[in-house]
Amino acid sequence: MIGNIKIKEIMTTDVMSVHDSENLSVVAKIFRENPIHHVPVLKGKRPVGIISTQDLFKLIFDFDSTDTRMLDTLLDHTYKIKDVMTDKLVIFEEESTLKDAAKILSDSSLHSIMVVNSKGDLTGIVTTTDLMRFLYKNIE
Repeated sequence: MIGNIKIKEIMTTDVMSVHDSENLSVVAKIFRENPIHHVPVLKGKRPVGIISTQDLFKLIFDFDSTDTRMLDTLLDHTYKIKDVMTDKLVIFEEESTLKDAAKILSDSSLHSIMVVNSKGDLTGIVTTTDLMRFLYKNIE
């Protein structure tokens, strides 16, 4: 049964992450150079938040200036990732089921779930895209 498959079977394991004390320019570069929309924020190896393209867009659109040099300064010096990230996380262990992940992703406005091992270290991420890709490949 598809619902009983462990999320470790469908999660993305090659996860780009940032640390909460880094400048926003670090995550802006990741978004610019990679086709991703969510980046886990870590303290050590443990997830403490998530930052999305939407979080950055909100900051940029709330910024009241057309001077792009000011925006660069804002991203490089004014804000750290921890100032903009979302710290309300959904974290599942690797042995959680696809059914559990699908329920959370479909019943909320969330688009990603962080996956940790038994020590609490980040081992992957499951996004709505991962879930849809898996379902598409397994439709009979």
